[in-house]
Amino acid sequence: MYVLLLILLGISRYRAHKNSQLPDGFYAAIVNSFSNRNIMFSTEMIRSSMLFIYVGVEEGESEQIRNAMHYRGTHLSDYKPKTQKIFVMSAQKAPVAKSVTRFYVRLNMKMSTEYRVFMRHTEGRARNIAFVREKLDEVNTFYSHEMGEQIGQVVKESCWKPNNQGLLINAVFFNLSWARTFNSEATYPREFRVNAARSVMIPMMHEDRRSPNALIKPDQPDGLAALQMSLQAMNILSVARNLTMMDVFVGIPKFKIHSDLELSPAFEKMGIKDIFKPSKSFSTLLHRNTNFQIDGVIHVVTFEFQEQGIGTPSTDVGNLNYLQKPER
Repeated sequence: MYVLLLILLGISRYRAHKNSQLPDGFYAAIVNSFSNRNIMFSTEMIRSSMLFIYVGVEEGESEQIRNAMHYRGTHLSDYKPKTQKIFVMSAQKAPVAKSVTRFYVRLNMKMSTEYRVFMRHTEGRARNIAFVREKLDEVNTFYSHEMGEQIGQVVKESCWKPNNQGLLINAVFFNLSWARTFNSEATYPREFRVNAARSVMIPMMHEDRRSPNALIKPDQPDGLAALQMSLQAMNILSVARNLTMMDVFVGIPKFKIHSDLELSPAFEKMGIKDIFKPSKSFSTLLHRNTNFQIDGVIHVVTFEFQEQGIGTPSTDVGNLNYLQKPER
């Protein structure tokens, strides 16, 4: 399971590097900040959601974010024509991925008219809110309604504190189907090695066929840490382009991952520090020049790996081939 997630992280890192939108250090900062956890994240959606903060801040704080996120514009007006394109990630009928971003600002801190106008041009929203338990339930219910119950709990009570001033929340789930799905009748329990000392019995999906393959795995049962380090320098797409046709018997576990990350430690590693301290630099965001700080940046990804693919699309049962986007 962990190996699969590492591969996904590697793809995310490579695409960010290829597009020259994010530095290699972004991937490493997130992975190193959560080295003891199975994690999953979308660098592109993190970058897009951080725009909500960037366009509301001035002075040194703005420069820190611009350098780390590789934003090209320096003013709020630089992004108005492109914001809808930035935040839309789904096809009309069958979304490959859905992302919902909300920026919650303390109730008694009025946002500027300029900033509110900017928000009208985006798929995300900023709103004033009281950081009380009743509103936490409201926020989690909102995400469940927008994204489906599979998204789970997006905001934990430990992040929703009465003295919060600003909380940025981005949630993502993916919905991709296999070109040929696994046969559910070939799913049965098998032993899965968790580490060198522990094994568990879990449902495994199976497939016996000839297909293009490449194997990325640890050399030892406790070799995941070393594999993770090697993936940071690996060109995943190059591996994918040089697959070898082989007769293989595939056994893949069914699982669901709910990865919730509070990213401020990773951002601080990248040099984005001052927005998490009280300052008067949020002069574009707020109606009045007052002390303000970001109390958290939450990124949640739900990922369900099963016979139909990733998510719960409607597909015919058949044989595993590869992941494809739903037809538009």
